[in-house]
Formats: sequence, C-alpha cells, structure tokens
Amino acid sequence: MADSENSVISRIINSEVVLQHFGYWPSFHDAEVTKTTFETHPTGRYSVTFVFAAFEMTSEVDERGYYKLIKHCNLELQFIGIEEIDFNYFSFQNILFGLEFEEAGSNIRCIFNASVGLEAVIAAEEVLVISLTPTVPIPDESLEETDLNEPMDAKNIFISSEHRLRNFDWSEMIYIGLDHEQANEYQADKVAKYAHSLFDEPEVYVVIGRHDSHLSTLEEALKKVSTLLKTTDVKLCNTLFTKAMKFNKIGVMSYGQKRN
Repeated sequence: MADSENSVISRIINSEVVLQHFGYWPSFHDAEVTKTTFETHPTGRYSVTFVFAAFEMTSEVDERGYYKLIKHCNLELQFIGIEEIDFNYFSFQNILFGLEFEEAGSNIRCIFNASVGLEAVIAAEEVLVISLTPTVPIPDESLEETDLNEPMDAKNIFISSEHRLRNFDWSEMIYIGLDHEQANEYQADKVAKYAHSLFDEPEVYVVIGRHDSHLSTLEEALKKVSTLLKTTDVKLCNTLFTKAMKFNKIGVMSYGQKRN
C-alpha cells in the first residue's frame, strides 16, 4: 500500500478491524454491495451506509477451475457528513472492480469502480467501519451429470443455470418496465425483439427456482415474464445454456452469451 493510501486509510474510524481480518487493507475486487441505506440527521450531516460481501481471492484453484476464496465477511461502512456524492446504476447485482480512497482536502473521497452495477463517488467528513462479520459461504450444489439433449427436471434446470451462466458476457441493464397496479409500463414488444434476436431455438428453459423451473416454447415464456416479475426474478436460457436473458423484478433485464 502506498504511503498516501496508508494515510487516508488511517483516517477511517475502526479501520483496524478490517486490517486485523485480512492482514492488510484490501482492494475489494469482486466484493458485492448488498445493501445501501441513506439517512438524514437534524444536524444536516446526512450519511450513507453500505454493506459489502467481501473476501480474499487466493492463487489456488479448486476442482472446478475457480480460484479459491477465503476470509469471507460482511463489512458495514458508513460515510458521514457528505460533501459530494455521485450515485449511479444501482441494480439487483452490484459487483466492484475495486474501492479507492483518497484525500480530498479535509474530507475522504471514495471511488466505487464498478464491474457490474453501482458506480459511485462519495466525499465525506468521516468514514466509519461499523462492523465486520466473518461469514461462511453457502456451498454450491453439485451439478449432476445431465444430457443437455434431454429435457431436465426443475432442480437440474435451476442448478445448471447457476453453474453454466457464470462464464458469460452480459449486456448493460436495460429498462423494460413493470406490469402491476402502480406501473403498467411493461414493454413486451421490446423484450420480444431482444429475445428473438438472441435465441435461435423455439424452446427455452424458464428458470424461477428449484421447484418450478421448466421447459417452454419461447413464445409462451415471453407471455409469462411480466406476470412472474410481479413476485420473482426470472431467467430464460437456451437448452445448451450458452445464451440467456435475466429479468429483475425492479423492471430491468440484461442478455448474454457464454464467453469464448
């Protein structure tokens, strides 16, 4: 860590909690922002608090070819007395490329470099580590041997999507609207246009959960999406899991293909 970064990190209240857990101040590469809370205060020194799911990536590779992750934790970081804030692209998933801290006069500026989702710049009078809680990640369910040429049951559709959609290149989030009492804005024609451009096959898997994922014609699946989005997130995948669309119940979607 450079001396200038050491200096600004030392100004973060309770920074020693993070240093003790990791043994150093991490870059937060691939950490996920899981919660953001804005709070007002009678003094006018309003604050914003972030919860990060963070870890350390090692150079060791597991049996699936992924780098092993250790030191998992949930970190709660609060910015108090905000002088500057630029907050954009918050979505259903917000993965960081990294966090940068720097001096900004008497303030501390933090730059959220995004990999997916949230991009932000915040300058505040104080930065406080509220808590750091070690966590144990939920292990992935093993992927059963399946014949991709044969229809799968709901559980295998769901597990296959969790495993096979990881190595994908995804588009930016695209607004598609919602269909409910307060917002009758769902853009069915727009969604269908993207779907027909992406999928070559007449059938797709509708991925909802372990018990209700199923095979459907593309046309029937597109008719169901707006209704499903009232209560849950949805994915549409081709039967080889090389192309997919992800829909979030906040009214956005993205599409992607397996990375070459």
